[in-house]
Amino acid sequence: MLASGNVLPIAYALSNYLGFKGPIVAENGGIVSYNQQIWVLGDPERPRKAYEHLRTKMDAERLFTDKWRETEVGLKREVSLEKVREVLKDWDVDVQTTGWAVHIMEKGMNKFVGVKKACGLLRITPKDVAAFGDSDNDEMMIRECGWGIAVGNALDGTKKAASFVANGPNGAGVVEGLVWLELIKR
Repeated sequence: MLASGNVLPIAYALSNYLGFKGPIVAENGGIVSYNQQIWVLGDPERPRKAYEHLRTKMDAERLFTDKWRETEVGLKREVSLEKVREVLKDWDVDVQTTGWAVHIMEKGMNKFVGVKKACGLLRITPKDVAAFGDSDNDEMMIRECGWGIAVGNALDGTKKAASFVANGPNGAGVVEGLVWLELIKR
C-alpha cells in the first residue's frame, strides 16, 4: 500500500506508476481507496473553519493541489508552522508538517488511521506492516506498525518513533530499510 499526505489523484497515480496493487491512503489517513472504492475517514469541517480563522490572523496560502483535497487543508510550506500552531491552538485540530506542506487536520486524524482501514480491507493487522517515513505525519504510523523505518533525512520525532533509522536520505534510506527488513539484498 501507499500512504501519503497528498491528495488521492496524485497518490493514486503514484501508486499505479510504482506498480502497487494494494490500498492507497491519502490526505494523511483522511481517504482510503482500494479496488476503485473510496472511504472518506476525515471530516473537513473543522479544518476548513480553522483555516478561515487563520486567514484573519496571517497570510497562509493553500497548496495548488488543495482544489482536490477533501478532508483537510494543505498550506504552502513557506508558512510559519509555529505561528499556524499558535493561532490554531484552541481550535481542536492537528497541525503537522511534511516538509512539502503544513496540514490542518481533524484532531486525531493521521496516516495510521488510514493504514488501519487499509489493513482491514486486506485482512491483515498493522503489526504485519512495515511503514517508511520522514515527517510529523508519519510518526504515529511508524510507531504503531510492526516495523517502522525512518529515512536518514527524517525529522527527529519520526526517527525516535522508528524501529530502524537509515543513514541515507529519501530513496537511499528506503533501500536501507528494505535490506534491514531482509526483503532485498544489497
